[in-house]
Amino acid sequence: MTFQLNLTGNVPLYGQESCCWCGAASAQMIMNGYPNAADRLFFPQGPPTVPPGLTNCWDVIQANNSSTEPIAWCTDPLGLRGCLRTLNPPPAGGTWNIFMDTNRDAVMFDILYWMNRNNFPVATLINRGDHWVVIVGFVTDVQPLAGSTPVLNQITKYDPEPHNVGSNSTMTGAVWNATDWNGAVRFAGTWSNNYVAVIEPPVAKGRVVVMKVKRIGEKIILPEEAIKNAKRAIEELKLRDKPPYTILKKKGIKNLQPILVREEIKPGLEKEKVPYYHIVPFGFERETGECGVPLARLCVIVNAYTGQFEEITAFGKPIRYLPEKEAIDVVAKALNLRKEETEKMLSKKTIKTAMMFQPSEITHIRAYPFWKITVKEKVLYIDQLGKLYRTIKPATPGD
Repeated sequence: MTFQLNLTGNVPLYGQESCCWCGAASAQMIMNGYPNAADRLFFPQGPPTVPPGLTNCWDVIQANNSSTEPIAWCTDPLGLRGCLRTLNPPPAGGTWNIFMDTNRDAVMFDILYWMNRNNFPVATLINRGDHWVVIVGFVTDVQPLAGSTPVLNQITKYDPEPHNVGSNSTMTGAVWNATDWNGAVRFAGTWSNNYVAVIEPPVAKGRVVVMKVKRIGEKIILPEEAIKNAKRAIEELKLRDKPPYTILKKKGIKNLQPILVREEIKPGLEKEKVPYYHIVPFGFERETGECGVPLARLCVIVNAYTGQFEEITAFGKPIRYLPEKEAIDVVAKALNLRKEETEKMLSKKTIKTAMMFQPSEITHIRAYPFWKITVKEKVLYIDQLGKLYRTIKPATPGD
């Protein structure tokens, strides 16, 4: 027996239009995704707006952000709450409030309880306060009612990244706790050491149970095994029947080459044993991007040791995964390496490449990792758009 709630039919997906606008994009999605169509309002993410003034999400957020925090936020919980209250207060005397607690399970229960009760999406901070996303669905073993103890089997979020695209991800509860919600807000100030969501305080208490899974192992499965396990998950979990993953039913959709990713959720784990996962992208046979590279519409993520399903992500627009050669070319250009010199270094394996994920200014999405390229002792990072980073910098709070 399971209970599920899915608000994706009401809530639109928007990609953030600026590097600091994840909160604005989240507010935009929520306010245009209220349960009743008559209550939905669309506001631009940021300026310029006509007429000028507090008529966009970003400006209203900035007007409501706390002025007493020791570190500046792009969007803090007060700013997001103020935006929702100001631009589109809920009908029938409803309101938006900040709910926070050091107990992760308590906050998750309030999210599930409130969503089940009123069918509004909920904004929450992930990656220890780095980034805002919108929770739009979940699957539990029982209905989250007062006094219940539901087991969180799956959770669905709208993420404003990639920029100008956005993504819809459904992941297991265990992976949610191990990745997006793997720690409380790490920034000093009002919300430090708390899990935070912008919701209406519920009238009942309870707790959520999340099963744990082992995510590391001894031997990484082959790409063809990853494909097999991804397709098995699609069948067993009936992912084809769940919007927006119904694109898997369309003629011509096929799996693309799997991508192996090293996951380093926290900085400084280079020498530690960490999870690996395979991204198995799916796209249409004849839909290609620059240089004939196939475009991905969605992807399934499986554990690289066990093949166990972890997540499915659909993108707001088709995306192109940057080929290894192009990433190497970006690095060669940055280091002024001639073609012959680069080829010689590749043959001698003094250039090493790997795909990795770490929540940072580069990305917040496991389905959208980046290249790590080591040239002798020098390490550089390349995102999926070909932008070069010389270091992995933490994101600005609420970025």
